[in-house]
Amino acid sequence: MATTYGIFYNGQAGNGQAGNGQAATVAHQTAQALSNHGIESQLLTTPGIPRAIALIKQTLPQLSALIIVGGDGTLNVAMTALIQAEAHIRIGVIPMGTVNNFATRYQLPTDPQAAIELICTQPATQAVGMLVCNQRRAVVSSLTFGNLADISNEVRQSEKQRFGKLSYLYRAIRHIGHNKSLPIRYQFKHEGSHTLKTWFCLITTTKSVGGHVYSASAPGKMHISLLNNIGWRQVIPYFWFALTGNLQNSKAITQLTATSARITSATGQAVTTRIDGDPAVKLPIELTYLTDRFELIVPAVIE
Repeated sequence: MATTYGIFYNGQAGNGQAGNGQAATVAHQTAQALSNHGIESQLLTTPGIPRAIALIKQTLPQLSALIIVGGDGTLNVAMTALIQAEAHIRIGVIPMGTVNNFATRYQLPTDPQAAIELICTQPATQAVGMLVCNQRRAVVSSLTFGNLADISNEVRQSEKQRFGKLSYLYRAIRHIGHNKSLPIRYQFKHEGSHTLKTWFCLITTTKSVGGHVYSASAPGKMHISLLNNIGWRQVIPYFWFALTGNLQNSKAITQLTATSARITSATGQAVTTRIDGDPAVKLPIELTYLTDRFELIVPAVIE
């Protein structure tokens, strides 16, 4: 069978770096570069997440590798397809998002042409882990729930462009005394069950988000950070977190690490999660960190 790479991209990307046809342009440039190296390729794109997942799963048997052009949201779609298909295939990433937490974690080039060159030459590969929700949905960068997750959805794009991170702080202060913490039950395989007041929960696959290192390293585990409440006493710690991402040593924050967890609403109240920025499933959820799940094309030397 001829060597064929799939190139998956979001042809309807939003207003970020990958918008206005840039992802499509880079995808076609990637196809041409692969052809120059004697590698056939197949462009994969279709409107809507369910259809995109189905397209990738349908095409996988024909592929030697899957190249993903886009940010963490596009990565989420592709890796969800691989998880559902139980596929083990080499992947390459051409970052085109705003933050690119996954690419930053593995020191992938953020310049598209440099990323294309890396994929064509393939100096090295590394086995990388992935967090999975309910055995079917990848969590590439983060899973969140609680009031702050709802607030972030309220912040308009114009506010973010004008005020940056201060727009989130302003919204949070407006919610002080109104949106109460919820009792959430966290069940861990070897540590039992804990019911903790949760105003906001951030679960990540790495120790950094948005370029900020906020936690100690815990290879092979998910990072769970809980903002227990938001009142006037917590404004300064929250402000510090919003500006620096630094959660360490904060009394307002509870930090945990785990390889697996079941998370439920202790009161049965509906709680919706967000995965890699998009609205996702409601609690209860099952989370499992799969070690060495994917074979990623990386630079020759990474830490």
